[in-house]
Amino acid sequence: MTTDILIRFLSAGLINVGGDDAKLKRLRETAADLAVALKKNPSKAAPFALIAFDPEAPANDPVIREVVDALQRRWATYVNTFSSTPIEVIRAILLDALVQAANDNDKVGLAFTTCARNTLPFMEAENERAIWTDVIDEVEQSVEARAEAEWATPASISVTAMTFSASEEIEVATTAPSINKRTLTKLVDAAVGPANAAGEATDGNQYWPNNGQNWALQFAPKLTGLLAGAFNEIAEGLKTSPIDLSRPLSELAKAVSEHVDNTLQSVSAATAGLQRRTNLIWWKEALYSPSARASYRTMPTYTAAALMAFDLHRQVPTFSPASVIAFLHEAVLSLPPLAAPEKRTLRDLLSEASSSSDLVALRHVAAELVPEPAGRSLLIGFLGHQANRPLPDGQSFRDHVGIPAATSLTIAEWAIWLFRELQAARAAQEGPRPKKRARRTS
Repeated sequence: MTTDILIRFLSAGLINVGGDDAKLKRLRETAADLAVALKKNPSKAAPFALIAFDPEAPANDPVIREVVDALQRRWATYVNTFSSTPIEVIRAILLDALVQAANDNDKVGLAFTTCARNTLPFMEAENERAIWTDVIDEVEQSVEARAEAEWATPASISVTAMTFSASEEIEVATTAPSINKRTLTKLVDAAVGPANAAGEATDGNQYWPNNGQNWALQFAPKLTGLLAGAFNEIAEGLKTSPIDLSRPLSELAKAVSEHVDNTLQSVSAATAGLQRRTNLIWWKEALYSPSARASYRTMPTYTAAALMAFDLHRQVPTFSPASVIAFLHEAVLSLPPLAAPEKRTLRDLLSEASSSSDLVALRHVAAELVPEPAGRSLLIGFLGHQANRPLPDGQSFRDHVGIPAATSLTIAEWAIWLFRELQAARAAQEGPRPKKRARRTS
């Protein structure tokens, strides 16, 4: 952050440490400890944020107790400074911790900002609104930049050249053939006549050339035989062993296969954003639920809106640009006009969603993403763990959710609320993925 959050709370008169820098240092150290805990366990981001937003957060909430324990480890005598549980101080510490963790991990940032967009409009925190607005906008810019990068379709695709080097050279070994001249001379003499120049018998052609036809009939086959034998001997000497090309060809095939795979992955990654947008347009126009295998038009309108939020969540990655929220808003407005009132209370919406047979898949996923509420929790925690069970009443509902059960939402607001919470819960469950950036300095 460009401005120290704790200093901004001090400047706005929201917390007071009596001008003691040592006390402020302990608050900062506590926030740093909680930021480390958040980065190790991003699932804490949503309950941390939901308490940080709420000036009326219950003092017995598990998050409040966790912060108090962390504060006491850094500042054993803090109780001498505050007459009761310092809710405002705890909220400021939580906000500082959330921002520190979000600076290192976009998934914490996503959980933080999506919770903020849902609940802050219903929180009574007017004297803090300027602080919240600046903080959320700054974290959201980083989250949005990552989402836009993941959805981008480049103008061109760059593919690296294929690399291949043979493991070793293939050697072909041959020997130079030679003919025994003396032996060849004897054979030629035997073909020419009955004796050689030295008068030695050749045991070959019994006729001399002056014997005409008889000599020729002996000479031709004998010369042919000796030449054939000489040529065969030369050919035999030129023979090579069979060359095994299986290894180099296998290596070449592997290199080609890897290059093709890398190329296809590059193309797939480059066009993923375009393909995703195309699929979403088809989904919106068809108004057909892939999870329920039915048209949204056949369902109660608010149930259909909740299912649309769930189906969109399953079709998009964890990080999605803000335009996806606008897309969901317009998709929900494609549903048949409402016969019921334009707005419904959170209690009514949760009750209907908890018992609807069309939302079984949504409730199952919600149970996997969010643990059973023990303190402040996302709304989908009730869907996942309170199906067919009575919801908390009155103040108990507010203590668990952060806003009253009588809070009313339009059909589009209901769908967007659920979609944001599903995205936040999935981001927290996927675990930390630190990003490379300069750390914040106080």
